[in-house]
Amino acid sequence: MKKRLIIILNFVLFSVVLNAQEILDTAILRCKYTFTHMSDTANNKSYKESLTLDIGKNICKFYSEQQKIFDSVMTEQLLAAMSTGTNQKISIAIPPTLHASKVHSIVFFNYPEGKITVLDKTFRFYKYLDNIENINWQVFADEMKISGYNCRKATCRFRGRDYEAWYATDIPVNKGPYKFCGLPGLIVKISDTQKQVEFICESVEKISTPVFKDENERDAVTISREQYLEQEKKFYQNPTAILGGTVRDANGNPVPPRKNVPYNPIELE
Repeated sequence: MKKRLIIILNFVLFSVVLNAQEILDTAILRCKYTFTHMSDTANNKSYKESLTLDIGKNICKFYSEQQKIFDSVMTEQLLAAMSTGTNQKISIAIPPTLHASKVHSIVFFNYPEGKITVLDKTFRFYKYLDNIENINWQVFADEMKISGYNCRKATCRFRGRDYEAWYATDIPVNKGPYKFCGLPGLIVKISDTQKQVEFICESVEKISTPVFKDENERDAVTISREQYLEQEKKFYQNPTAILGGTVRDANGNPVPPRKNVPYNPIELE
């Protein structure tokens, strides 16, 4: 039974690796952003994450490299533990300097063509298609140097928030972090007027690297954007209840459901 389980797990992991190697495009620019998000508005609590935008000839991918590394280490440790062939329980040791990202969303721009594919996670991965919005930008003559780039100012309203953006006039790509696009230059900085959501580009590097299809897409549940946002909201309102059943502690006693977890999504509508 043990041998059979190892074979099954190896087959599943091997399938995941193969799926991860499917190439969608070739990235020519890699932009590193610092993302600041006020997740708890009641207590003014924010967190910061480093996020990556790979810009390809046709497709862009926006993701957390930290989460990618974390998942890779987890898979490597699991494979190593299974390869021992012992009857001991599988033990995975995570380095103290490595942690999972708070950002699970992976955004593919123009995949499929003319659409945005988003993979996001509550207790499991979901997949939904979004439209590439024709954002109504207001462009101004204001200029500022950000991260070494000459930038100009623009403003817009997007999904319930008012934003101020700065785009680099000397990087002629009409892309930016998350789902933002449509300016005549790379969006180097964008933040909402409430200072709850902010992306700042720290570096831009010329590369020639494959843009891979994400391995989580294979098993993700496909739903609409509206359904996902509702699912996410319910998860934050009561994370344990949405899983069903009863959560118990080490002594077998029922654990009261967590409620009123801070919820302040990027998209408010």
